[in-house]
Amino acid sequence: MTASFTSHGDGPAIIFLHGVGSGKEGFEHQIQPVVSNGWRFISIDAPGYGDTPLPDEPGFQPHVDAVLGVLDQLKIKSAVLCGHSLGGMSAQELVANAPDRVTGLILSATSPAFGRPDGDFQKKFLQDRFAPFDKGMTMPEFAQMFAPKLVGPNPAPGAVEEIISVMKSVSVETYRCAMHTITTFDRRDNLSKIQVPTLLIAGELDTNSPAPMMQKMATRINNADFVELPQTGHMAPIENPDGFNRHLVQFIKRVSLS
Repeated sequence: MTASFTSHGDGPAIIFLHGVGSGKEGFEHQIQPVVSNGWRFISIDAPGYGDTPLPDEPGFQPHVDAVLGVLDQLKIKSAVLCGHSLGGMSAQELVANAPDRVTGLILSATSPAFGRPDGDFQKKFLQDRFAPFDKGMTMPEFAQMFAPKLVGPNPAPGAVEEIISVMKSVSVETYRCAMHTITTFDRRDNLSKIQVPTLLIAGELDTNSPAPMMQKMATRINNADFVELPQTGHMAPIENPDGFNRHLVQFIKRVSLS
């Protein structure tokens, strides 16, 4: 799969993988800290986002193929992966499928599994998320309604507007496909097999990927660190970029020395 992406800087590569309501533009606040520390920043549009083709069916294989395709296109043997939410699941899929292409993991606001795709919880989850669209709501309208629920009480100035801006460009078709993809995810069995340095970043007030769940997840990964960002919701890279970037930079410096 040919994926759209943006690249800045030189040096060892760190690949940023975005969440359901975003796109490669969701990591604009991370470009300068990465590049100024001698790393190459690459942010990839997941399947259906930007100019990356929408897959015929939901599932994570197109997400894995998109990242591997960019790595091959840029002749990058291996890279650190920084995945947020859906992107964190994609990062876990990639390290399970191609561990030799991954030198480190940053997992932000994500989980190791969503459960059975045909389970009652999953069905209700999808019904609730799709109900506004079934009633005729547009994505820009949905973004205006939903974005404020994704952040803590004191987001960075302009953060909610930025989240709305990236979310409203996502098509309803892409959003539906991505949400169906999430409900297929389960990589709990691979956590103990991850052998690269790993950092898990949780927001204290994130109700989508609760901090206690992510902390427990970290205990199952060898060589993993867990950090919790105070007063932060689900969108740490945008709503709390200072806190997120501080730990991001500490991690890539750690990987550089390993």
